[in-house]
Amino acid sequence: MKKWLKRSVSLGLLGAIVALVIAREGAGAFVDRLSSLSPGALLVALALPWLAVLASTRRWQLLLRLEGVERSLGWTLGSFLRGRFVGVFTPSTMGLDVYRVMDVGAGGRGPAGRAVLVEKLYGLVALAMVSAALLPFGLQRLFGALGTLGVAGLGLAAAAGVAALERPQILAALGARLPKVGGRLQRWAEALRAGRPDRSTRLRLLGLGLATHAATAAIFAATGAALGVNASPAELAIVGNAIILATLLPLSVGGVGVREGTAVALLATQGVGAGDAALLAFLGYLCAQPPALVGGLWSTLRREPPRETPRVVAAPRVPGHA
Repeated sequence: MKKWLKRSVSLGLLGAIVALVIAREGAGAFVDRLSSLSPGALLVALALPWLAVLASTRRWQLLLRLEGVERSLGWTLGSFLRGRFVGVFTPSTMGLDVYRVMDVGAGGRGPAGRAVLVEKLYGLVALAMVSAALLPFGLQRLFGALGTLGVAGLGLAAAAGVAALERPQILAALGARLPKVGGRLQRWAEALRAGRPDRSTRLRLLGLGLATHAATAAIFAATGAALGVNASPAELAIVGNAIILATLLPLSVGGVGVREGTAVALLATQGVGAGDAALLAFLGYLCAQPPALVGGLWSTLRREPPRETPRVVAAPRVPGHA
């Protein structure tokens, strides 16, 4: 039932946006804009998803290693790309996450599940930091005072997240006091304690998360530049970051409709037409899909299970941590 509801939301939002564009600008607006794309900016938009994938893959490999599961970078990249393909058809990052955990193999699924939890925390901190960094570059013009307060909240969340990464016992203490989310906070705390990295590794993990989110937001800035949208690169990056936040919500399948609606609503405040805004979002989505397509092709051509089996070793510990 939920799956069909999300599909209905996706189709309804997308249909409403297409109808709005056709009513205001005519059906030929899409074709006219696509025929005048800037090739250089489009190539940048096509390259950025691979940067995000490589950063995410390396982070995933490091997190698995901290849980005692050794995998080569080549195997991890293949698993991540195949997971991206599965994720195209599922809400938020659910398909990608489940596929990676299952793909690790029976001997490593428990550690891989903990690694996913830790990855989420690093990702949330990185997303909050990217959002806060965009505050001086026009975010208030797009969102108003509420947007500024929201980013301030994200900044506080980033600081709290960094503190939790440094001191997992903070999460455990919060979990004991917050019954509704206590279970998740306790699992995060346990996962962080299970394989405690040194400070340089924690900085690397956070840096890789920042690279992933910054590159993903920049895809939409590049597609906006390719379309010649009348907005600054910083404003387009802010819109791209907002699209990431919106599509993380499990409201639709693959973010369809939500992505385009977010772009139309935000860019309308800058005088950008609905057609350009919807194309910016949809083209950004298309430019982000080649890694998923490669993953799908990889899955199709792989005729036998991978020969590399997970080597589970004792997770590294740091004195003084449980």
